[in-house]
Amino acid sequence: MTFEFHPDALEEYEEAAAWYEERRYRLGVEFTEAVEAVVAAILKSPDSYQPVKGGVRIFRLKRFPYSIFYRYNEAGQHVRIVAIMHHKRRPDSWRDRL
Repeated sequence: MTFEFHPDALEEYEEAAAWYEERRYRLGVEFTEAVEAVVAAILKSPDSYQPVKGGVRIFRLKRFPYSIFYRYNEAGQHVRIVAIMHHKRRPDSWRDRL
């Protein structure tokens, strides 16, 4: 199975990792590792997580206040990360990306 980031999701991911790294040494790396683990879990079993709207599903990170929104194509075996959203910042802005 393959995956890609929506350009805005990639920007959110990079900004969040940089923000955490500025707060504490290696915290940005830990955030990145958490997101990578979530992406691996999604790729392994994309239909296991909660559907929210329009074929989009959500995976909530445990340690960090972020959720990953994604869509997948069963036939094409492809996942697209639509958003990596902080729980308290513009939580519904990903809906414009569908």
